[in-house]
Amino acid sequence: MISVVIAARDCEREIRVLLESILVSEFKDLQLCVCDDASTDGTRGAIRSFEERLDISLVVNDRNLGVCRSRNKALALARGDLLLFLDADIRLYPDTITKLLRTLERTGADVVDGCYSPVALDDGLFSRYYALFSHHSFLVGERPCDYNVFNAWCALCRPEVMKKTGGHLPLPKGVEIENEALGRRIVAQGFSLMLDPGVAVDHHWGGHAKLVFIFTRRVYWWVKIFFATGGGFEKSMTTASYGFGTLCLPAAALASLASRWEPFLLWPAAALAAGFAAAYAPFYLFVLKREGVVFCGASVLLSAYFACYAAAGAVCSCLDECRLLIARRRGTLDPRLFGAGARIPRA
Repeated sequence: MISVVIAARDCEREIRVLLESILVSEFKDLQLCVCDDASTDGTRGAIRSFEERLDISLVVNDRNLGVCRSRNKALALARGDLLLFLDADIRLYPDTITKLLRTLERTGADVVDGCYSPVALDDGLFSRYYALFSHHSFLVGERPCDYNVFNAWCALCRPEVMKKTGGHLPLPKGVEIENEALGRRIVAQGFSLMLDPGVAVDHHWGGHAKLVFIFTRRVYWWVKIFFATGGGFEKSMTTASYGFGTLCLPAAALASLASRWEPFLLWPAAALAAGFAAAYAPFYLFVLKREGVVFCGASVLLSAYFACYAAAGAVCSCLDECRLLIARRRGTLDPRLFGAGARIPRA
């Protein structure tokens, strides 16, 4: 039996989609362990409407505890031979669990992560763009490969991994590092964590407002992870190249503006713009082949648009880390968060 660990808050529509997809899964021997994190909508009722069709163990928080504590409370309900972590706003394919299980057995890994599909579960240009972008970020190979992030929105693992690591650290709400911290702790304690790019799930991306959050707040915390880990990026992803390209574009714009007074700055502006184009070129080629010329053109514009948000978040985070390192000789995040035992950061 596999225990499915889900934290849910204010996701009535989304969790119905997830549970419907679990109903048609090829793999049937499932226990659903769900923590409702004090939802204020009909999430709890949506979950309970599936109790006659699925084996559901439900715990309800009396106040909003955040995703880390809620996942751990759901995990405490598990009694299966394996654990499958899922986000409440995704949709599985009928063979998703079967594929994860096959990879776990074939490779002998302790954890197998899935990735995002190129399909957005919500309508609109922004979500469609980011579904493609996020999917492409994982396509650095065709076979399962070593990884160091615990993709809690789709990850199959052996129970001993959670017993030894203790699950997610009780991070404050707003500290967006839970999956990176757990993944690196898993690897640091000698477990094998792999990413299978052949396993993908659909996701509700939330449109423009949610993507602005991703490109600012999450980038802000990714930079802090970079400082805390001595420059470590995610394995088997395009984070480093996209990060370089993203910073190139605003820098190119500033150099181009400054060239009105110093014409020689046009050359570095052109070089920086070329750096942005080179970093994103594989993604644009992917979109061109899949979606055609028109949407590829839209993707170029959207990449430039969101690069400004990402660069702003990165610069603010970098300046904050430099200030902290000068003032107290340590950054926001304790490096031990990514190993064993640590001081919990404040939001």
